[in-house]
Amino acid sequence: MDKYRKDANVQIGRRLREARNNLGRTRAEIAVSCGVSEEHYRKYESGATGLSADKLLILYHEYGIDPTYLITGSGLKSDFDVDHYIANCNKQQKDAFVDRMLVYMSRMLKK
Repeated sequence: MDKYRKDANVQIGRRLREARNNLGRTRAEIAVSCGVSEEHYRKYESGATGLSADKLLILYHEYGIDPTYLITGSGLKSDFDVDHYIANCNKQQKDAFVDRMLVYMSRMLKK
């Protein structure tokens, strides 16, 4: 594998690991969704193996992980307005958002 590809895979793997941790998911859970072994998934996160387009789509559809962010490190909206989101979503979306934030905050407090 050439150096450029290896460096890109390592950066993508680092962002993937960070996204997985932010979601509070285990390697095993994500591996099952991707249809690979946990060991193979570990190789994605370490950069030893690159993610294919179908795996990027699975991560996006199953977990909302932005492929642009994984590949480039950018693409996150810095102007996210929580008040606007809450005001413009339905009850189910709001409840899911609040539940997710509580899980995230709980995990951060344990660190």
